Amino acid sequence: MIETGFILTAHCLDAGGRCELHYYGKGINGPFKLVFSPHKPVFFIRRDTEQKFTSGIERREVNLTDIGNNPVDALYFNTLNGFFEARRHFRDTGVRMYESDIRAEDRFLMERFINGSLEIKGNPQKKGPLDIYYNPGIRPSGSRPSFTVLSLDIETGTDGSIYSIALHCSGEYANEQKTVLMRSKTAAGEEFIAGGTINICYFSDEDLLLRKFNSYIKLNDPDLIIGWHVIGFDLDFIRRRCEQLGVQLDIGRGPGRLKINEKRNGMFSAEIKGRVVIDGPQTLRTAFYKFENYRLETVARKLLGRGKDITPDTDKVAEIERRFRENKKALAFYNMEDSVLVTEIFRKTAIIEQMVTRSLITGLTIDKVHMSVAAFDHFMLPQFHRKGIAAPDTADVVSGDHAAGGHVFTSAPGLYPHVVVLDFKSLYPTIMRTFFIDPYSRLKSETDTVETPSGIAFSRTENILPDFLEELMERRARAKLKNDGHLSQAVKILLNSFYGVMGTTGCRFYHPDLPTAITGTGQWVLKNCAEFLRNKGYNVIYGDTDSVFVQLKHGEQQQAALSGTRLAESVNRYFSGRLEKEYDVESKLEIEFEKYYLKFFLPPMRNTTEGARKKYAGLLESGEIEFKGLEIVRSDWTELAGNFQQELFRRFFNDEDLKSWIRSFVEDLKNGKFDEQLIYRRRLKRSAEKYVKTSPPHVKAARKLDPEGIKNLTEISYLITADGPTPLELVQGPPDYAHYIEKQIKPIADGVLFLSGDSFDSLIDGQQLDLFD
Repeated sequence: MIETGFILTAHCLDAGGRCELHYYGKGINGPFKLVFSPHKPVFFIRRDTEQKFTSGIERREVNLTDIGNNPVDALYFNTLNGFFEARRHFRDTGVRMYESDIRAEDRFLMERFINGSLEIKGNPQKKGPLDIYYNPGIRPSGSRPSFTVLSLDIETGTDGSIYSIALHCSGEYANEQKTVLMRSKTAAGEEFIAGGTINICYFSDEDLLLRKFNSYIKLNDPDLIIGWHVIGFDLDFIRRRCEQLGVQLDIGRGPGRLKINEKRNGMFSAEIKGRVVIDGPQTLRTAFYKFENYRLETVARKLLGRGKDITPDTDKVAEIERRFRENKKALAFYNMEDSVLVTEIFRKTAIIEQMVTRSLITGLTIDKVHMSVAAFDHFMLPQFHRKGIAAPDTADVVSGDHAAGGHVFTSAPGLYPHVVVLDFKSLYPTIMRTFFIDPYSRLKSETDTVETPSGIAFSRTENILPDFLEELMERRARAKLKNDGHLSQAVKILLNSFYGVMGTTGCRFYHPDLPTAITGTGQWVLKNCAEFLRNKGYNVIYGDTDSVFVQLKHGEQQQAALSGTRLAESVNRYFSGRLEKEYDVESKLEIEFEKYYLKFFLPPMRNTTEGARKKYAGLLESGEIEFKGLEIVRSDWTELAGNFQQELFRRFFNDEDLKSWIRSFVEDLKNGKFDEQLIYRRRLKRSAEKYVKTSPPHVKAARKLDPEGIKNLTEISYLITADGPTPLELVQGPPDYAHYIEKQIKPIADGVLFLSGDSFDSLIDGQQLDLFD
């Protein structure tokens, strides 16, 4: 029998005195489990290492060396425990190991070039809903899965208990179900509401509700569990309540407890055998979606045009308590609506489809596709092995000098008309292709050498990455032609990750020459691009890493796009000729016309007369205003600042009055007209009590809440009052208007007023801000 499927989770464990690999996935015929047993995990040591080994370890000569050309041997272990014990012993005794930090379940797939999808050949045994294959034949496949998706949301009480659990189940081959598990001392059985679409199941006790949650998961058997802060809050809360009430939480397709891990950056991961848990905010962030904040209300309003059933201006905690006491149907509707909103956000963004595509490209499971170093390992390690090299452990990577960043240059601050932006497509990947930059070509730099403008040599014939980069860029071009946004975005993310990966000591292939060669060449490219254009008589106003901002000459603005395109073509011809003549390489660089600003504003750098870096605003032909690095696009500024800046620049670009409008705006602010726009909304990257060295305003606000309530707090909304940063729930007095004028309005206004020789203070009749109260 041949089955095609997609791997969801991967595990390595000891069973019956031997090591086994277990893979859970979703196939055309349903969920499956692959068991490879016995399996022998492996790492490498230098051949000249003198070491006696106990039984259960096989030392074998292999045709590999380390990067210093020293031969290595492979150590194969009968058990995973033996693998870990030997690794600890070698670390303690200073024995150098190679690839001992590669997980066995990952190595098995990468060495077989399996990226997410695979073809399975074997005869399965049926066990419940699972088809179990023992030691099947597997090979790569390009099939895409169809998932059953469960959106999960819970409502909790001030007493620390669970009031209800909403479960919205959907999928291509699953009937949509809306079920709410609800506690009630009076109601019993089931009841349908909202036109018969929502089924409420009542339970007299919380432990009965949790047992039903277990059985619901088993019965509906979802592949993916999604939600909003579903790992760090919902599932963690359910896990802790099960422990407190003595209920065994059994929601996987295989044995084992739910594991929740918190990382340093405040992100959470969950391990459930056979199911993947996807958290909405975390996933949207790592997929580069940008929102004012990542509250469900905000994202739903932005993407769907509707929000939560309990509006933000309502005391949510009090309303949930009231509904639980007086109107459980209303609570069930609110609970379910949150689950449905998450489902619809996932559909609107097609985020699952994008994650699957990234998995098919990187080889990582869909909950790990954001791990760029692991993706680089998955591709590069098998290639290194086929070149006869074993890679070092990450712990043995030696740090070097930091590479220079991208080149940024600027001009005098001010307003510039008719500016085109020329952008190098995938600058760093094309530099790597042009000069054959990769970890292997650095090792072989004495073979048919090419030297970068930064003076670092690589081999033009012995390399790995350039061909792969070319393949990826061709795939992206084809994806764009087919309007395949998921593939195009997935490839773009992977392409852009390579420089960062090779520039971090967290990557086993790191060497300081790699990032230095790339960024050094990037700086050379941008400087020479600007010099070429200036020699042609153009005013090059601004440049940043891979883009130049060029003021068109008189007569070119009537056909700005055509003029920009012709400029880009001339730059491409220039680099093609120069790189061939001076470096004997074929240029892969490609600059293109990106956009045209009718007006371009470069603000001053603080306390200088120079133009700012990475900050500007531009007026497009459509009338839209684009901001870079200014307050409207920063997460630590209020809605007030964004609205003020938007209107300020609209007036500025259209030559409308500014002075009287600013005065009027400040008066309206002091009179309370904009109070609803003064809320700061910030993300907590870790629990508030874990901030030790610093206490920024949002942390100070969080600490004023009930200590028990902030343990799982991920976002905080607060105002600045006379008492300092104050959570919305605790605000009693008026906002501190002087703070908002001084910190939010004044800096934005002064950034423009300098052009007319004015200042914010001079406009407000010379009054001091401390007299505004």
